[in-house]
Amino acid sequence: MATNNEIEFKQLLTATQYDNLTDFYFKNETPFSQTNHYIDTPDFQLKAQRCALRIRVKDQHNEMTLKVPAAVGLLEYNFDTTVQPEINAPLPPSQLPQDIKDVLSQMHIDIESLVILGSLTTERLEREIDNNLLVLDKSTYLNTTDYELEYEVQEYNSGLAQFHALLAEHDIDAVTPDNKVQRFFNRKEELQ
Repeated sequence: MATNNEIEFKQLLTATQYDNLTDFYFKNETPFSQTNHYIDTPDFQLKAQRCALRIRVKDQHNEMTLKVPAAVGLLEYNFDTTVQPEINAPLPPSQLPQDIKDVLSQMHIDIESLVILGSLTTERLEREIDNNLLVLDKSTYLNTTDYELEYEVQEYNSGLAQFHALLAEHDIDAVTPDNKVQRFFNRKEELQ
């Protein structure tokens, strides 16, 4: 298991802004693809506590991640897994790492009711800038596509200043969006 305190700033983009940033930072680079399979209870108990559980499939490697709110950013619990996600299939508690079971139990999440509710596929470009990670994502899920800029930082205050400077340089107004899992579940609720 690896734990990580993730501090990142996000900005939804229009298709044109995405294309412009791609040309500026990633000219002639090819994105890599990853698919997140999102897990929650049918009544969204994890979402209600601003948490997310996913299995990410990238390069034939599967990783299960639980994200929970922290004082700054999110605390991530990451585990390699052999679980092969299948949409609408239950995720038996026996397939959860013990640390994730423990955290979910402390939060009173019904781990017997976890289901793989859907997937989101991202085409991702990454580059280090000023010791931080600039990420451009084009995500497709539930018959929709969105575009996002992420800026992953080590230190909140200086990272926020650099993020705002980057947005200003490209004439993008800062608006904090919902994260991917929130957008996925909001879209899923719209469709139900």
